[in-house]
Amino acid sequence: MAHAKLSKPGKDKKKAKGKNKAKAVKVDKLAKKAEKLAKKQAKKDRTLRPDQAKALVEKVAARYVEAEVLEPAPEPAGSIGALLRLEPGAPVDLGSFDSDDTPGVLSRAQAEAQLPALAARVSELQERLYAAAVGAGSPRRVLLVLQGMDTSGKGGTVRHVVGLLDPNGIRIKAFKAPTEEELAHDFLWRVRSEVPEAGQIGIFDRSHYEDVLVAKVRKLALPMHIGRRYGAINKFEQSLAAEGAVVVKCFLHISPEAQRERLLARLEDPDKRWKYHPTDVDDRLLWPQFQEAYKIALERCGTEAAPWHLIPADRKWYRNYAVLRLLIEALEGIDPKFPPGDYDLAAERERVLAS
Repeated sequence: MAHAKLSKPGKDKKKAKGKNKAKAVKVDKLAKKAEKLAKKQAKKDRTLRPDQAKALVEKVAARYVEAEVLEPAPEPAGSIGALLRLEPGAPVDLGSFDSDDTPGVLSRAQAEAQLPALAARVSELQERLYAAAVGAGSPRRVLLVLQGMDTSGKGGTVRHVVGLLDPNGIRIKAFKAPTEEELAHDFLWRVRSEVPEAGQIGIFDRSHYEDVLVAKVRKLALPMHIGRRYGAINKFEQSLAAEGAVVVKCFLHISPEAQRERLLARLEDPDKRWKYHPTDVDDRLLWPQFQEAYKIALERCGTEAAPWHLIPADRKWYRNYAVLRLLIEALEGIDPKFPPGDYDLAAERERVLAS
């Protein structure tokens, strides 16, 4: 399916703003009603001072606001993958996607209300995936690929989303500048040994795409060599799919304005300065070149076997919510089952009771 809904960022926001405006009007009317009642009570028996009346008004209004915020969130409707998926082979215009958008959810409160159920769901599915591999020899596994500009939130996504998983069933790898040994082999040599095994969920925080992104912008390889790498990546990902892996590729789409704010935040907070490096600004000065490199990678390496998903990443809470739901949908597509056990259940029960 095309990424059509995300390319019209104003549609969901207008609906959300309309609903939020209606809620605000409702709360305002209730607050005014409470204020009138408080004033009437104050005139009647003089037991409420002006400050007490004001406090009562604020308390009543706050309760109405709280009731609106804590209203049970609806179950996630439809597939978020369908909203965020880039159509394989279609042209990509990154400027047409709103990095501040929130497809599939109207507000942070709504998303956070769903998190307990989503966390329980991903935990259950991960256990079933692992059990099916260990107990039934299933080859199925998931590879989550995270790519994006500096500060887009690759590490944050790992902490908030992957942190919900059992560490015994995950494998995390961040690909940095290749070593001398790695440079002596083809660029996918170091990647092949890091793919998840059957029953695992693998996470690439920066991935094999660094070799067509950084290499292209920094001119670390000849254009003809980089051109061949796109095809090699497609074959590699198709082979993973053929072996039972579901490849979930996420491009964390951040705006230059949001990146500036996050870089400044790192400089201003002593506890975050370790995250900052002067090369971050060097790459920022090459923003147009990186956007062009991403455009080419998204266009040339989006396939039916491993499509790209564009995640608006200016809002951290939405980025985490979207990736979590994509991971759940990938596991639900596999639909792993708990193996029944290859033994006589009644006989084993008797043995346990007699032991």
